[in-house]
Amino acid sequence: MSQNPSQEDIEEPITTAPPEVERIIREVIRLEKANLSSDRPRIRSDVLKIIKDQIK
Repeated sequence: MSQNPSQEDIEEPITTAPPEVERIIREVIRLEKANLSSDRPRIRSDVLKIIKDQIK
């Protein structure tokens, strides 16, 4: 019997990450949500841009 993870369990890796990693994760999630309805999502280049922006 599997248990469903709580919202806290799901967000724990995000909330315990360093601030710059948390920003990357949140931006990628936002991007994924925006691309769900797209016929041709461009995730790879967009994710790379998010990461590069945070590293600078």
